[in-house]
Amino acid sequence: AIGTGRQNTTAIINGCADENAAALLADTFTFGGFGDWFLPSKDELNALYQIKGFVGGFASLYYWSSSEINGGTAWDQIFDFGNQNSGDKVSTSSGVRAVRAF
Repeated sequence: AIGTGRQNTTAIINGCADENAAALLADTFTFGGFGDWFLPSKDELNALYQIKGFVGGFASLYYWSSSEINGGTAWDQIFDFGNQNSGDKVSTSSGVRAVRAF
């Protein structure tokens, strides 16, 4: 849901030791003097897709969300068409788009 991305990001970081995890990359991102970034939830990512022309900077690829489907998969979203799909958590084919408080 919208508003759960920060909590999801924290849970992922606490449960995953991978230094290249999407959640950790988002959590440690700094930009514009801000360091309170996180990996968006499935619904937060979809809200970004809906205003992608206004926000800008999106490539035509899949972006990870912080919403888990099960132990091995999580939701991602393609920014060409808006489809949300399951992605293997060890896959490096999806991008990371950090967000701040939604």
